[in-house]
Amino acid sequence: MNILRIDRNNQVNGEGLRDVIWCAGCNHHCPFCQNPEAQNPANGTAYGPWVLRLLGEDLKRKEIRGVTFSGGEATYPANREETTRLMAWIKKNYPEKTIWVYTGYLYEEIQDLPMMDYVDVLVDGPYVQSLNPGPNKLFWRGSKNQRVIDVPATRKAGSVVWLKGFSGKPIDEEEKEAGID
Repeated sequence: MNILRIDRNNQVNGEGLRDVIWCAGCNHHCPFCQNPEAQNPANGTAYGPWVLRLLGEDLKRKEIRGVTFSGGEATYPANREETTRLMAWIKKNYPEKTIWVYTGYLYEEIQDLPMMDYVDVLVDGPYVQSLNPGPNKLFWRGSKNQRVIDVPATRKAGSVVWLKGFSGKPIDEEEKEAGID
């Protein structure tokens, strides 16, 4: 697995202050992709011990809420095994930290992957520009077809459960109340 970069102290890609790992490799090729350089799995730097050192430094900090996997795809077939091991390492060493994953796959397509045992929040579905109501309108997603899924609650319920937002209501309901349709 190659990594394009790791953003430290990111406040945009998930709840709270987070590290964001931008994985290389994506087979969705969504039109108007925000990271077309991430589609090529050969781009970036090979995953290695440097990633664990960097994450270890940051995840020791109380204010860092967790790690977000974006890119590209953590769920890209060639990335799955290494990403799963990295997620397992995070949960073993920092169990209070959350793991978010952005993917072009639907939850139903990847729900049985071993990595899903470690994912707290999944933002699923391909980016569709025509379903983007504009900058800063949607909560943690780029287009209205994407879902922000509470994975542990979904597994328990047996059907998709949206992550709750600041008001305690599911994020899609909060958006509707804010006039985003």
